[in-house]
Amino acid sequence: MAAKNKIYKSKIPSSELVFRGVLIREKKLLENNYEFLTCYIKKGKLLCTGNYTPTQYSDTYIYRVEYDCRFPPKVYIENPTIDYNDEIHLYPDDNGLCLYYPNDMKWDWRNNNIYDTIIPWTNEWFVFYEKYLISGKWEHPFVKHRRVKEKV
Repeated sequence: MAAKNKIYKSKIPSSELVFRGVLIREKKLLENNYEFLTCYIKKGKLLCTGNYTPTQYSDTYIYRVEYDCRFPPKVYIENPTIDYNDEIHLYPDDNGLCLYYPNDMKWDWRNNNIYDTIIPWTNEWFVFYEKYLISGKWEHPFVKHRRVKEKV
């Protein structure tokens, strides 16, 4: 009697397999390009911790990147604490860094990589934050997007 060919289906949905592959690729690109990042994948999410010191007189900023392919990467400052302020381009709901204007660029895991966008933009954000601390003005070009209603 001939054995029947059995096709085993993965219990993991195909989109999850694709996303897992994307996260593995992103992790490898980040590790190959930035020695100051520590990255791992946990529960379908890429998590990276990095640090950046804009100048010899600056604080060292420790930050965290989170990415799951479903939404654009998010970057959070771990240390030092920076309180929300409309002027410094943080999102008021979670204090994540505002690194680009979503209407100008739609993040797409098929066409974008964290290593050549989010990480350089994060480091640049800290440079402009340092300039803000000196001048009191956000000097990088931006689109106004106040989210906190001003008191009248």
